[in-house]
Amino acid sequence: MNIRLQERQKEILKSIVEIYIKTNKPVSSEDVLNNSNIKASSATIRNDMQKLQKLGYIYQQHSSGGRIPLDPALKIYFEMIKEAYDVKVNHIELPKKYKFYDLNLLFQNLALLISQVLEGLVIFEYPNPKYVYITRVTVTPLTEENSVITILTNLGLAISRTVEIYGLPVSEELEKILNNALVGKSFEKIFSFLSTKQIEIEDLRITNFVEILEHLTDEFKRVRYISVGLEKIISKSQPDLDTIVTLAILVENDKIKEEFFTRLDFSPDIKVFFGKDINSKTLKNLAFFTTTYILNTNILGKVLFITEKYCNYEKIYLILKEYTSRLSEIISKNF
Repeated sequence: MNIRLQERQKEILKSIVEIYIKTNKPVSSEDVLNNSNIKASSATIRNDMQKLQKLGYIYQQHSSGGRIPLDPALKIYFEMIKEAYDVKVNHIELPKKYKFYDLNLLFQNLALLISQVLEGLVIFEYPNPKYVYITRVTVTPLTEENSVITILTNLGLAISRTVEIYGLPVSEELEKILNNALVGKSFEKIFSFLSTKQIEIEDLRITNFVEILEHLTDEFKRVRYISVGLEKIISKSQPDLDTIVTLAILVENDKIKEEFFTRLDFSPDIKVFFGKDINSKTLKNLAFFTTTYILNTNILGKVLFITEKYCNYEKIYLILKEYTSRLSEIISKNF
């Protein structure tokens, strides 16, 4: 929080932001007096608003008009919200209708829930392969020509693929070989192995081992993000066509997501950024909330929520904090 601001000035700034978000109209000194508990005269509030304007926190369209909060004001306001709440206590009623059993469905369901509750775009990053370890491999005969191979992981994520058994050992032996080769290894190590194709297994009947492994792990490597809620942000914010196109490209292209994520700061704390922070004029009217979910103390994946700039910061903070904390708690406790 900026040390140049007095407590009264911070409260005035907070009031301006809240009134503008509620009314979408420039805020006057009288508006601040009538909608806050600030003990000061109208003249004092006007003087403080002049200082806030000179510091770049608010903007006045014309000399007789009210003020509009700018990005720096929104950031200070968000920090005030975070400081005001004990995150261990729910200050608003939060939806509790979510279950965490199958982690293959968890991220999709959780992203959908956050998107619906907050009416915005959610992008969930799948767990970092560095922390996803294989715990078991099963091989189940399906037909005379095919078997189903399933990889189970420490996070409860499961990957199943149907493969042709031509040229492979019988199911029991193949299962044993795969378990001996893979159990205890992280996906990061497996991806490194596949990139060099250094096969340590000498059994000639498994010459297509690498092909099977690539087939099994392809989806985990290929699908890195879940994106939900593009229609929500379009419906609520009604952005211009350029903004819609930019968001659509972000949703559809994982390489664009990777590049976009590098321009933002992610940590277990919840932070907010704006289009100006990432040098994007197209996205200047949107807010980007970043956080992570963790496995014990390790950051497992990133979470990005996108909505209109003038939004309910309090609700967004509490919802994101609740659900990402709950997700981290269950993953760390159960896996």
